[in-house]
Parts: sequence; C-alpha cells; structure tokens
Amino acid sequence: MRTKNSVYNIIGVIALYITKILFNFVGKTVLIRVMGDQYNGVSGLFANVISVLAIAELGIGSAIVYNLYKPVKENDIPAVKSLMRFYKKCYHIIAAVVLAAGLCILPFVRFFAVDVSVNESVYVLYLFYLADSVVSYFFAYKRSLIYVYQKNYIISIFDVLYNFTLQVSQILVLLFTHNFLLYLFVMVICRIAENICIHIYANKKFRFLSDKDAEPISDNVKKDIVTKVKGLLFHNIGTYVVMGTDNILISRLVGIVEVGFYSNYNAVFGPLASILKQVITAVQASVGNLLVEKDYEKNYKIYRRLELVNFWLYSAVSISVFYEIQYFMTIWLGERYLFSNGIVFCLALNFWQTGMRNAPAVFKGAAGIFYEDRFVPIIESVINIVVSIVLALKFGIIGIFLGTFISSLCLFLYSYPFLVYKKVFNRSPKEYFVSLLVFAIEWLLIFVLMGAIAGVYDRIITIDNRVIDFIVRGVTIFISSNLVLLIIYGRSEEFKYYFNLVKGKL
Repeated sequence: MRTKNSVYNIIGVIALYITKILFNFVGKTVLIRVMGDQYNGVSGLFANVISVLAIAELGIGSAIVYNLYKPVKENDIPAVKSLMRFYKKCYHIIAAVVLAAGLCILPFVRFFAVDVSVNESVYVLYLFYLADSVVSYFFAYKRSLIYVYQKNYIISIFDVLYNFTLQVSQILVLLFTHNFLLYLFVMVICRIAENICIHIYANKKFRFLSDKDAEPISDNVKKDIVTKVKGLLFHNIGTYVVMGTDNILISRLVGIVEVGFYSNYNAVFGPLASILKQVITAVQASVGNLLVEKDYEKNYKIYRRLELVNFWLYSAVSISVFYEIQYFMTIWLGERYLFSNGIVFCLALNFWQTGMRNAPAVFKGAAGIFYEDRFVPIIESVINIVVSIVLALKFGIIGIFLGTFISSLCLFLYSYPFLVYKKVFNRSPKEYFVSLLVFAIEWLLIFVLMGAIAGVYDRIITIDNRVIDFIVRGVTIFISSNLVLLIIYGRSEEFKYYFNLVKGKL
C-alpha cells in the first residue's frame, strides 16, 4: 500500500508541476509584455519579502504531521481529532501573527523597493501579497491531514485547478484592463477559493473533523510538539535567509530590473526544483509510516533507493538545463534578458546541491529530527548573509549566488551525516561523506562530458528553425546524460529494484 500511494502521489505531483510550469510561463510572458520589467521585478521582490513571514509558522505543521503518523497508522481517530483541533487553533493564531507582522513591515517597504518605478503605490501592492499569504493559513491544517493519509495527489488536483484558474484570470485581466491591482485582487480571490475547496473535500473525506468531542492533546504530545517547534523555528529562519533573500539582496545591491531577470530564470529552475522535490518528498508520509517499525537495515535500503533517484533526476535535469536555458531565454524573451554563463552555472549548481538535500531531508523530517540541529540553520544564515554581501560587492550578482552555495554546505557537513545516518540508519557518517563525494565527482564529470557533446552538436548540426533546434539539442543532451548515468548505475542493486518494479507492473 505504501508503494501504491507513493506512485499515485508522484504521478499527481508530476502532472501538477508540468501544467504549473506551462501556465506560469504564459502568465509571466504576458506580465512582461504588457506591464514591463519593473512590474516583473516587483512581483518577484514582494513574493520574496512576504516569504519571511512564513517564519511565524514556527514549524508547527511539520511537528504535528510527525505526531500524526502513528495514530493514523493505528487508526486512532480520537488522537487524530485531538491533534487536528490543536492544529486548527495554532494556524488561526499564526494567520493573525502573520497579518500583524506583515503590517509592521509595511512602513519599510521602500527600503526593499529602492528603485521601483510603477504607477501604483508600492505599499498597496505589498498589501495584496500580504493578504494572499494570510488567507493561505486558514485551512492549511486540513491539507496536512490529506498528506498524512498519503493522498498528496488529491492536493495536486486542487492545485492544478487553482493554478489554471489563476493564470487564465490574470492573463485576461492584463490583456483587457492593464490593471495590476486587479491582477493582484484575482490572485487573492483564487487563493481563497482553493482553500474553500480543500476545506469542503477534507470535511467529506474525514467526517470526524466535524465532531465537537475532540479532547485536548496530552501533555506528553504537547511537550514533544513544543520541543520540535523550538528546533523548527531555527530551521525556518535558516531556510528563509539562505533560500529567500536573494531577491532582496539583488534589489538592494544591484537593482530591481535584475530582480526581474533572476525571476525569469527562476521561472525555469523554480518549478523544476519543485516538481523534482515533490517527486522525492511525496514518499515522506510512507517513510514516516515505515520508521515506526524501527528497522535500521530496511530504513537504509529504502534510503539508498531514494538517494539514487534523487541524484539521477537532479543531475540529468541540472546539467541539461544549464546547456539549454540560454537558448530558451533567447527564444522566449530575447538576448537582452540573458545572464552571463558564469551566473547560470551558479544557478545550476545551487539547483543541484539544493536538490541533493531531498533524500536525507525526507528521512530527517519523517524521523522528527528538528531540535537536535537547531543551531545549524543560524550558522548557515550568518554565513550566507556575510559571504553574499562581501562577494556581491566584489563580483556583483554572481557573488550572491555563490554565498548561497557556500552557506548551504552546513547541512551536508553536519545534520545529514551525524543525525540522519547515525540515528535513523545506525551507520557511520564516513559512509555519507564518501557517497556525497562520489556523487559530486560524478556530477562534474557528466557536466564536462555533456559540454563536449553540446560542442560537437553545435559544430556538426545546423537546424534553421530555432525552436526545433532548441528541442533537438535539449533532447540530445538529456538522453546522453541519462545514458551516462545508466552506464554508471545500471548494475546497482537500487537500479535493479526499480527496473524489476517497472517490469513487474508492465
């Protein structure tokens, strides 16, 4: 059943993000063509600023999801109802805190939007993004219950409908009115509608959510949640500072137009990272269910299988995107919007190394390891801010991305080897470091080899149609990188497991 649910979840996630990528590209293209670079930059900047408010969530969701695994597995409905009642109260409080904190940031909006030149008040624009963030918290706890029951694909269906409705509505608004405020108003309305739909579905699927007899959670469970929340608070801060401050730093140190350029590249890297991450993390509920059994060898065997898929996907995609994205940007927006190849390499490298977190992070989250490494994200954040600013002042925008890469190594060097490997698998951290080093060397070798193949392609193949040339070139590089990975791992136990799994299904 765990495998079946995981497969459904992965299929749902893939369908979601493929449609999401297509919708987002069309929407962003219309935004740039109709409203211009300034509005594109504002959109990326304020989305980034608002993401800091996610710290107010404190990680309560992850802590409660962890505590839901066991009662859901044992079908302990009273315990599930108690946790969901507590969860609901927490998220209503969080919504209020996010609103209050967002309003406190309002007077300082101009500090972030230094050279923004748009017709509307930047304060009003910011309030729309704040409203979108606040309303998303009211029914978030019901999403988590669907997730714990391993029905992620249901959430994917709602997200596809939401994204389709949002993008179509916003495109029509821009084309017929050129009104950016109405564009943002549609964003908030669609968010509310999506949450109401999930609320109705969850109430029908889990009728016990309507019961009024839920008991307060026990002191032991509350204590465990509080402990994990303390650790997750640091992780939330670290995640935001490392992954969420690039647009703010670019705006302050380089300019708002460059924020728009980065958001264009992020329109490729972001959805791809999301879809691959969701493919890997779609199994987390199943892993949480597995870890209840406390079988170290079985845990490690599943981890190695997940790790291979993670490395394979992120390597093939990151390398293929690096060699193709400049061609894509030229076709999509024009040469004026291109970053240098050095900057694009940093983006591809960050894409890969961030993706390599997924497999150990799935087991770390499923095992409830949040408090033990609570200070690592703070160290990571300090390194990121200091190194990014220093390198940005010396090298420009590429320094910001290098700072992100350097600071992100903290989790790889401590949390995963000394907490996940030792606690979840009962194995030596040395095994982790050797595996990570091998993966890094293999990625670099495949990267260089694909560069040689791309060079040969450019010399011997000439296709007049740029779009067809882009597709043929991309398919060539993607297939070549996968063939190299097949040669390396085709005889491994992990690959044979997946091969036999597919063979059995066929």
